[in-house]
Amino acid sequence: MDVRKAGKARLLLAIPELRHSPWMMRDLVFMKLCEAYELACLDRDALRCSAQKEDQALLRSEEECQEIEATAVAYIREQQVFPGAV
Repeated sequence: MDVRKAGKARLLLAIPELRHSPWMMRDLVFMKLCEAYELACLDRDALRCSAQKEDQALLRSEEECQEIEATAVAYIREQQVFPGAV
């Protein structure tokens, strides 16, 4: 499985406004964020489906996914204002 590709797909579904930034598909920092997002989402999904409900762990996992989403949006907005600045 291509973790970056799966994470990118999840991010684009979660944050539709990202779809209008085609340059990011070649951006290494953005692709690393996609990878981190996919791994965080997989952990979150496993917790959601777990027979033993761990509410605190699920909440932390949900927060981690939201933080990565926010980081991705902030990064893209920064790149749109200051292209090439990493």
